[in-house]
Amino acid sequence: MVAMKSSPMVYLKYLEQIWLNNISLFGPKRVEEKIMRKTKRVSPELTRRSFLAATAGAVAAGSLAGCASGNTVGEEGESVSLAGTAPQVAEEVYFSSCMGNCSGWGCPINVTVREGKAANLTRPDMKLPDGSPSPYQRICLKGYTNIERMYADTRLQYPLKRKGERGAGEWERISWDEAIAEITDTWKNLQGDFGPGAVGFLAGSGNVDSTVKTYADRLIACMGATVLHNCYDNTGVYCQYNHGALGATTTGGHNEYRDIVNAENIFVWGSNPSESFIVDYHFISEACEAGAKLVVIDPIFTTTAAKADLYVSIRPGTDGLLAAGIAQIAIRDGKIDVEHMRTKTVAPFLVKEDGFYLRLSDLGRAEAGSDQDRIMVYDGVQLAPFDEVEEPVLEGSFELEGFKVRPAYQILVDRFSAWTLDQISQYTDIPLDVIEEVASIYLSGRSMVLLGFGQDHYANGQTFYDGVFVLADITGQECKHGAGSTCVDLTGAVAQGVQSTAGMNLDGAVAGPTVYVNHLPQLVEEGSIGEFDTAPRSMYIYYCNPLANMPDRQRWLSMLDKMDLVVVSDMVMSETAEYADIVLPVAFPFEKSDLTFRQTGFVKLIDQAVETPFEVKSDFDVITLLGRAMGFEQYFTQTLEDFLSSCVDNEVAQEAGVTWDKLQSEHAVWSHPEEPSVIGLNAPILTATGRLEFYHEGIKPMMDVGQEWDMLKESCWFWEPPLEAWHENPLFERYPLTFISERCKYKTHTIFNNVPALLEIDPEPFVKMSPSDAASRDINTGDIVRLYNDRGHVVLKAVVSNGCRKGVLVIDHGWEERNFIEGHYGDLSSIASWPRFEQDNWFDCLCEMEKVQ
Repeated sequence: MVAMKSSPMVYLKYLEQIWLNNISLFGPKRVEEKIMRKTKRVSPELTRRSFLAATAGAVAAGSLAGCASGNTVGEEGESVSLAGTAPQVAEEVYFSSCMGNCSGWGCPINVTVREGKAANLTRPDMKLPDGSPSPYQRICLKGYTNIERMYADTRLQYPLKRKGERGAGEWERISWDEAIAEITDTWKNLQGDFGPGAVGFLAGSGNVDSTVKTYADRLIACMGATVLHNCYDNTGVYCQYNHGALGATTTGGHNEYRDIVNAENIFVWGSNPSESFIVDYHFISEACEAGAKLVVIDPIFTTTAAKADLYVSIRPGTDGLLAAGIAQIAIRDGKIDVEHMRTKTVAPFLVKEDGFYLRLSDLGRAEAGSDQDRIMVYDGVQLAPFDEVEEPVLEGSFELEGFKVRPAYQILVDRFSAWTLDQISQYTDIPLDVIEEVASIYLSGRSMVLLGFGQDHYANGQTFYDGVFVLADITGQECKHGAGSTCVDLTGAVAQGVQSTAGMNLDGAVAGPTVYVNHLPQLVEEGSIGEFDTAPRSMYIYYCNPLANMPDRQRWLSMLDKMDLVVVSDMVMSETAEYADIVLPVAFPFEKSDLTFRQTGFVKLIDQAVETPFEVKSDFDVITLLGRAMGFEQYFTQTLEDFLSSCVDNEVAQEAGVTWDKLQSEHAVWSHPEEPSVIGLNAPILTATGRLEFYHEGIKPMMDVGQEWDMLKESCWFWEPPLEAWHENPLFERYPLTFISERCKYKTHTIFNNVPALLEIDPEPFVKMSPSDAASRDINTGDIVRLYNDRGHVVLKAVVSNGCRKGVLVIDHGWEERNFIEGHYGDLSSIASWPRFEQDNWFDCLCEMEKVQ
């Protein structure tokens, strides 16, 4: 095992006591005061923002268990003093939120404040409209450590300016006036010399469900600055969007999390929800307790796989082929749902040779682009608009009225015909009888696929998502409760009524370009690419830590060296902040007010629980200062309350019963349908056709940089191997190992990296490997090893694990440069993307490993 600073059981007990609300953490030194007390809780139904309660308690002289003196618990949980009367301590409880970028996105938390300090965290008692407890109110072990995170020694205290080389750690303290003046003077000069696009803004997923976060959009619009768009999870997100599920108002994907319990079979495919989906994993547990089968498909034997009825080990990058194999078995065995394909999907729509649908306008019977210009189908006798035929044909090739056409389903079948089941077995490295067993389970009843973002970390990730959606489309495993797919991070209950007003009423504002950051290094190096002719020369980085989370880190470092000014706003000195020119200290979520609305079904008004410490400012105040200094004073006159209240002043909020007054009194207002949302059943299919689309007419790349583009190929499912991480790649002879990372329960990207309690349990990174890969390199658990390729290297400890697939190396995601012995795992990965998507393909990476000592 990896050496730890102290016994893990000590801190497991410590975390257990936090869960039991018996430990309070005060101030920057994290003094632990063990108390037993009787207290009240604030629920969203209470009408006061906070309350004062007299709390009886005594600081224990010994441990909570087995101590000879101190407090014990009397009847009904009442605290009884055994050592005299203790002083009373005034308490205030504020409604807040964790706001980490995990499946919860904004788990509700009550923050107990004593003497101006956050002292304890508890779970609010939130109710659904029928009075039952909300299923979206759990808090994970990371959430319960937020007080340590807030009071960590790594908190930034005042603005800093770089003195030495970037990354050297040499800083000088400056005032806010000096920081704002230097930033805005530089921006004005750069925009004057090179155009508005010379300044770029990059936001990430820290404080992921923050409405205040959107306030920066006002400054970006006023400046006409470049929007630097992140590239994580884009493949998985946009494949769902293109299919018709993402973008629905009530859920971020096909089936809301609550619908998992209605499934008879659950397929966890490309994620490890018992660690990455902690607060919502209970839905899976409840389904399994009710009799659902659990199938886990993953290259790694995860903690979720340990709970499965069937675990399937798959070659990385071939998941799309397995989905196609299951679909082929469904077709072979007559398990397709013809009626579903005809009424809910684009299967019968006729496609011309140019890849576009045949429409009435092609026949001269409607104006192109008009509402009357409907898509055509064929009933075996004649052409007709799709909504005038009850039983259109799904298969065949035809020449009709001068056009050669095929139904979209026929195109799909033709794509499948390129692969036999034996080939699929060979490429996926799954025995054919196991593929048949997986298909049999999927087709045996209501089946739900829990999608993750593992597959979209390979350049060919769309072949998996398109394959899963094709499988549901042809078998009818969707548009019904308990069947379809749900996606970690996306498909919680989206509350209605919050609409950011940050970009509204900005007379004369001209939107700047949007650049996906995987192309940013090339744009900065070359000055222009494709249609983009202005390279940013300054970056404002907020709510993210790109150097620790982006692929091809060395190329990012080279790019930052070419920048005139890099500004980072953060709560801590992150890895990216260490390479900035100016660092601005911003508030922790408990130190500011905000609105959140995703994943839980509630619009939540977050109270500011404590004052901002030192010279820290809220993000809202920072953006306001920058906006005024840039000369846009007229657009930055609102108070924070003005802005937040304006975001719920709209018709949707009114219809949902969400008002500012109600939020101030109740804190959390349910504004989501009581029935779990399912796309195509009780939530709309949001596509141009109004159908679920496995065929994508006229599809375009996310960013046009002059890349080669095959629209016909990309329009429907196909499979090609990853760009790099493939055993038939000639590079495989030199670098025969695929490096991937996994989510663990102790981290959410890098935002919990400064929590001492979590670092006691998980103190340093290590690489897991199969026994065979270890033995062939004379490596044992605890050895120091070096992973390397042409892009870079990383040095860390080794752990030999039977759960690792041969040829695959695994490192927990979320570490920073300071945590590795040498190098960085981000130095191994490639910035290369598939032509269709702008995506961080961290796992599409080959490397070799050697023992150092």
